Amino acid sequence: EIDTAIFVTDQINRQNAMMPVATLVQSMETSLSAAIEASAPYGMLANIAHDACRPIGWSEPRGVYLAKDMARLIGQVYRPETDAERKQIDHVRWKFIQHHQARQIEPHAEELEARITGFAAESVRFWHVEATTVIETGLAPVMFPECFIPGSGHVDKDGLVDFDYLLSRTRQIHPGIFHEPTHDVLLFAHPYFRRSLSRRNTLNGYVLQSFSEAAELEGITARLRLDPDMLGHPGSASGVMELEYWHGPKYSDDIAAIPSGVAEHKSDEGTRLYSGVDRTQIWWKNPETRTTDGVTNAFRTLEIEELIEDESPGLQDGQFGCRYAHAEYDLTERAISHFDGAIRAYLGDAYLARIERLIDRAGKQAVYTKLFRFDGRLPVPVWKRVLSDWYRGNRLIPEYLGAPKADLAETRPPERVELALEIPALGAFLCLERQEMPPTSVITLVPDQAILLDGNKVYVAETGPGKVGALMRSWSPPSIMTIAAFNPAASLGRILLPGDPPSQADWTDVAASLAEAIVGEADVGSLERVALAVSWNFGGIFTTLSIAGEASRVADLVAEAATIVIPSEPASAWIAPFRDALHRFAPDLTSAVDWPRDAANHSRLTIPRADNVDFEISRQRWPVKRAQFSWA
Repeated sequence: EIDTAIFVTDQINRQNAMMPVATLVQSMETSLSAAIEASAPYGMLANIAHDACRPIGWSEPRGVYLAKDMARLIGQVYRPETDAERKQIDHVRWKFIQHHQARQIEPHAEELEARITGFAAESVRFWHVEATTVIETGLAPVMFPECFIPGSGHVDKDGLVDFDYLLSRTRQIHPGIFHEPTHDVLLFAHPYFRRSLSRRNTLNGYVLQSFSEAAELEGITARLRLDPDMLGHPGSASGVMELEYWHGPKYSDDIAAIPSGVAEHKSDEGTRLYSGVDRTQIWWKNPETRTTDGVTNAFRTLEIEELIEDESPGLQDGQFGCRYAHAEYDLTERAISHFDGAIRAYLGDAYLARIERLIDRAGKQAVYTKLFRFDGRLPVPVWKRVLSDWYRGNRLIPEYLGAPKADLAETRPPERVELALEIPALGAFLCLERQEMPPTSVITLVPDQAILLDGNKVYVAETGPGKVGALMRSWSPPSIMTIAAFNPAASLGRILLPGDPPSQADWTDVAASLAEAIVGEADVGSLERVALAVSWNFGGIFTTLSIAGEASRVADLVAEAATIVIPSEPASAWIAPFRDALHRFAPDLTSAVDWPRDAANHSRLTIPRADNVDFEISRQRWPVKRAQFSWA
């Protein structure tokens, strides 16, 4: 099964970040060039909720679609339906992982190994996630006992290091990643901060960022558990952006009004599939009192535990690792006085017993690993921020705590709704692929449509009416069949420029002559809408720029592109000024854009039209009936 989707746009996202159109194109160029050079698969892993332990297939960026409103990176996701397809995609995924790991690790492995000499075994295991790392059981405590060993003065009985002390020894370069300058290595937050509790996944940057911000508050003592088995190379570290529908909701702060007892919230089918969470249980205990130094305070205790669907790949022996939180709310101070997060890990039989009970009757059947802790007066809004982020992806938490419906909607993937859509009056699509067509020596028309002629499938190139048709046929080799529609809409055949890369003169000649011919036919009314595509080879990348829309607007953009587009340079170098030109010629949109899903398959834009259009085929008129016309 192949799904076509928008991977990312050039608009500001919910993480308040933006990727300019040139960056979108450059990201394709970089990964495609690397795949070509190494004969490796092009694309990326497709996983449920960014979880590398929950693969669903393979995804491949196809190109960037430009319209008046935004630039969209369009791609395809391949999901296996048969055992043969599953084996094929698994092979591609494994080959990609091997290539990616080797490419990231090789430049840094020797230096990193030298920095841990004398502390690690002679042979260590390398892995790249946020950075190139070495993994060996107990390696980090050997090098940094003061950050791991209880009783060292900075580590509590649960193995959590004082966060202020950690920051005095290191610099946090990304949430949960700390550069220690003495040995020039990276320390990481514990792997239980990762999806499926596995080092195959990235850290939960949401909670580690909000944890760090909360730790800066006056009077707060914060503690964090570090990864005891993994150290990294600082020069290899990079920020990881995993875009998802998770956005911190705003809650009511009236905690005192929440009734005592256990509440259980079940996931719906979609949420259970996406998050892997079956249900979440929340237990508010009755108010209690505690006397400290002669002062008596009233407080309430909260426990939250989520119960998951499947075993946790990051744990051994088929254990189920469930996120857990514990907090105490000071009713007098109206603030959280204590808050910690942990993982409760259950063996199979113990977990079967656990899911049959509510949290107040479950007992202690799990291995408990505390990951972070706060003590001090933590404001309720800050606490809820950290709590929500700790349970990233679990929308049952904000649902229980009374988030507004508008915020709840942001924690789940958007539902498909019927919108009034319009095909833009002017649009363009830049497609980048592996080079398959050999370079030509002359400007050549390529057949990229198929028709059934006398029961046989024949590949043809569409030429359009009048001057446009004459120009297109001048580039047509004698061996190919051309067609021209008796219709004021045309999807012109693909034009292939010679050379690798082609000359600027050839591009300018094609673009200027096409613009002039299209204007001529638009003026006499024989051409109202047109799609064109020009392709060329550039350093192993097959580049196709296609433009579609109202004929006169297409002509204006093509004429402008004659000097903007530079086929001897990477597309990322000229895509932004080309986009700006499109914006100048395109009219304002009156509704949402109907972006072209078929462009990912055809590698170009086409003009939608009825199937029963008549065509002139090599100077003869043949009626093309429904289903007899298709794109190659």
